[in-house]
Amino acid sequence: MNTHRHDWYTSEGYDGGLHHCRKCKRSHQGPRPEDHDCPVSDAEHNPAAWLGQAGLYRTRLEAMQNGEQLVEPVSSDELFELARSHVSEGYNHA
Repeated sequence: MNTHRHDWYTSEGYDGGLHHCRKCKRSHQGPRPEDHDCPVSDAEHNPAAWLGQAGLYRTRLEAMQNGEQLVEPVSSDELFELARSHVSEGYNHA
């Protein structure tokens, strides 16, 4: 079970509303659901960067132009953690 939050918007405001998730395209009639079962992570929907074998890229297109075959989306939190570990490694080698 994942814990990704849906990114709801309301298209019809009557009878509780018709809500749609911007990430997974799920729709729900009635009160806005509070469940966190979106199959799409924030990184997949709105990545801060893309991680390939050769490193990080700003866009998926940039990664593909550099010859990357497989890239993964990186959220801003993950990007911060990668930067922190990279800086820590530098201090350990100095």
